[in-house]
Amino acid sequence: MASHLNFSRILRNKKISLLFTHSKKSFGHSHQYVKVTLLGGMGNTGQHLAMLLKQSPLIDELCIYDVRSCRGFVHELNHIDTRCRVSGHCGKCHLGKALQNSRIVVMLMSNTRGNIQNYSSQFDQNAPLVQTITEFIGHCCPKALIAVGTSPINSMVPLVSEIMKRKGAYSPNNIFGVTTINSVRSNTLVAAALGIDAECVIVPVVGGHTETTMVPVLSHAKPCSEFTTETVEKITRKVRYGTINVAKVKTNSADSLAGAFAFARFVISLVKGLRGYKGIMECAYVRSKVHPQLKYVANPVLLGPAGVMRNLGIPKLNDYENCLFDNAIPILISDIQRGEKFMGVYDPPPCNLCDDKPLHERCPTPVCTRNPPC
Repeated sequence: MASHLNFSRILRNKKISLLFTHSKKSFGHSHQYVKVTLLGGMGNTGQHLAMLLKQSPLIDELCIYDVRSCRGFVHELNHIDTRCRVSGHCGKCHLGKALQNSRIVVMLMSNTRGNIQNYSSQFDQNAPLVQTITEFIGHCCPKALIAVGTSPINSMVPLVSEIMKRKGAYSPNNIFGVTTINSVRSNTLVAAALGIDAECVIVPVVGGHTETTMVPVLSHAKPCSEFTTETVEKITRKVRYGTINVAKVKTNSADSLAGAFAFARFVISLVKGLRGYKGIMECAYVRSKVHPQLKYVANPVLLGPAGVMRNLGIPKLNDYENCLFDNAIPILISDIQRGEKFMGVYDPPPCNLCDDKPLHERCPTPVCTRNPPC
């Protein structure tokens, strides 16, 4: 009896319940068939993510795809007594079948070995793979929401976008770089600093998805945003280098458990948006016009049936956060251009807001930005 009460108490957790709650209310929004295809489902993060998504009553079909056989894994998942049906395909010749009728495609496949690699190596190894996969998506399920988790996300999202443009299937509201792990870490660290439950904390993280481009906006943390300078710097450092630190502790292994949980939260949010739930907000790396120098940036977005229903923009930053963000801008510009150049797209130099004669079509505001040293 005691164990049953403890389990019920866990299910009341508002964040975990996004994944596991089975109730009639869950089906009161939309009866459309939702298929989620997980590319790279046999990796460490992919298997943990599949297990979490299988438990969601909001997903009708979960399709596992990988280059290696997933037959046994899929068979075992289907023994779990939840309504979500699991299917599986392996090999390039079956990629189209896996993608057919998908509403959401989660991209986790990677050619990299190990977790601690420099940015260029990650991109060079993964870009051809992402290109091939995206071309299949553009042909088989052009209207699907694409959740990009293949590193490096700062460059892969622009790469995916350019490929979808060539396929005539581009919608800026349908492509997401999944950065939820940054918010999950921030929530946990802020909760520890405040001495409260992590489920009660929300911290937006803006910028990009590398240690030099992500900016935890602790000045907008809820329910409390008052921290000492030392605490702010400590939390920011831990969030930025979280993946690297986990990899070192796990002997060069990825943060697959926390990463899978974060991915599951984001995917369920996409599903809820598709089904018409209101007020679904997440931070994601998306095509954006919120900053005149950046085509893509991570910030809070409102999700709905069409993907991004509203870009909520970058919250007002304090001096420390402004400093971090300003220093991230040139890095983000370079990362974005790397992804575009892979597809032969060469844009003119980014807008210089301090120019006396800016180009109006690219420089909507003549306000000079700060770039103080941190």
